[in-house]
Amino acid sequence: MKKTLLGILLFGLTAGLYAQNQNFYDASIASTSEINGTARFVAVGGAMGALGGDASTVSYNPAGIGVYRSSELTISGNIHWTNTSMASLAPANYISANLSNVAYIGTWLNPKEKGLISLNFGIGFNRLKNFSREGRYSAHQQGSATQFIANQTNGTDPSNFTGDDYTDYENPNLGWRSILGFRSYLIDPAGDTDYLSYYDKIGGGNVRSNAQFSEYGATDEYSLSIGGNVENIFYWGMSFNCDYLYYHKQVGQQEIFNDGNAYTLHTNYTMEGCGFAYKVGFILRPLNWLRIGGAFHTPTWYYMQDWASASISYKDPINNVNDIQKTPISEGQFYLESPLSAMGSVGFVLGKFGFIGFDYQYTNSQGMVLKDSFKADQLIMNAAAKNAYNDTHAFRIGAEFKPIDALALRIGGGYTMPSFKEDAIRYYYSNDVRCDMDYYNTKDSYNVTAGIGYRVDRHAVDLSYVWQVNNADFYAYQGADPVSMRSVRNQIVLSYGVRF
Repeated sequence: MKKTLLGILLFGLTAGLYAQNQNFYDASIASTSEINGTARFVAVGGAMGALGGDASTVSYNPAGIGVYRSSELTISGNIHWTNTSMASLAPANYISANLSNVAYIGTWLNPKEKGLISLNFGIGFNRLKNFSREGRYSAHQQGSATQFIANQTNGTDPSNFTGDDYTDYENPNLGWRSILGFRSYLIDPAGDTDYLSYYDKIGGGNVRSNAQFSEYGATDEYSLSIGGNVENIFYWGMSFNCDYLYYHKQVGQQEIFNDGNAYTLHTNYTMEGCGFAYKVGFILRPLNWLRIGGAFHTPTWYYMQDWASASISYKDPINNVNDIQKTPISEGQFYLESPLSAMGSVGFVLGKFGFIGFDYQYTNSQGMVLKDSFKADQLIMNAAAKNAYNDTHAFRIGAEFKPIDALALRIGGGYTMPSFKEDAIRYYYSNDVRCDMDYYNTKDSYNVTAGIGYRVDRHAVDLSYVWQVNNADFYAYQGADPVSMRSVRNQIVLSYGVRF
């Protein structure tokens, strides 16, 4: 109750400012990654931070490039299918395929084999996250999104709603949810500046809530790296990274009331941007069989653009006909500083028979900073984010065993703790130009991985499989009952590499 009242207070505090597009839930999309890359790296659960020698390790510990003793070219592709289950309905399936990694590592060897034994350079592409999935649910609930819209609109003089698209949608004091709600009879004036929801107007009762959403897009990383080997004891590396993000989400939400009337809200949101980051790392080899690694990732400094639009289908009670209202397409810009992270790793080398690796990664999720198009901190959203986020801890383990020199068998797994607190809620501006109300709080995620690799002379072919589970609570709007959401992603990765 306390947080709901705070959310309503925020509506009043922000009324009369400029129109708003983004919130910290959007920022969290740009602040997460998942296991991706070469088939070898994926097969051991990504637990190679202290071992290196693989093109994908540059995204985790750039010192992995220093382990190379020859040049390499790799290319990887994957296919994955995601099943998302919500409210006991049959899972919604989404299948896609993409290029997951392309990299070239060039090596210079010191003929004296002393001091700086090798100096290596790399250029590469790595897919950090794929957003593709769909979900749907249907459930009964007490309460309605029309109550949320009415509460958000309270304090607005009804004379502000002129019925003219240009006047209403250009008014910086009107939120577009309120405009749609007023025009579709989901809210009615109930005093000078108070509003009554349709749900309360008909006396409440049971509401059938149906929702369907789809997400697609990805975060891709392009990197330039340099690293070296000092006396076969200390390996270092650094990388300069450009991240490109594209994300699109469309949602259809329907409420069927006790009296048989219903409405359906369709929303679209697109976010696209580019950011830069720097990563640095080391690997220490105190003993032939032991590796110790560490890495630091700066925040990614993003410049983002986003677009939003919505439409609502409803029954006009005055003319007794079905009607539809549409918003214009809003466009916004903002800046985002994603959280920094740090990683520690340990690796055990089993001679020519393989290795075992352990990785731990800390992400300062509460350090995320959202700024407006003028680079001014969005103080309210940033404060809300600190109350909603957990700093995140991830653990990875993996192993590679080589029964013969040409064949490698791999297995791994990982676990990531929840990035959102259980009571986290989305905050909305009273003059928000977006009409979507839904959000989901990510919970824990875990994966199990396996793979096989075969090397002949300079050529290697690797195949891996990933079974990954992401749990979350989905909310149709602030104050709605949560709906459990479980996404299971199956991924097959195939890589080819050649060393020279």
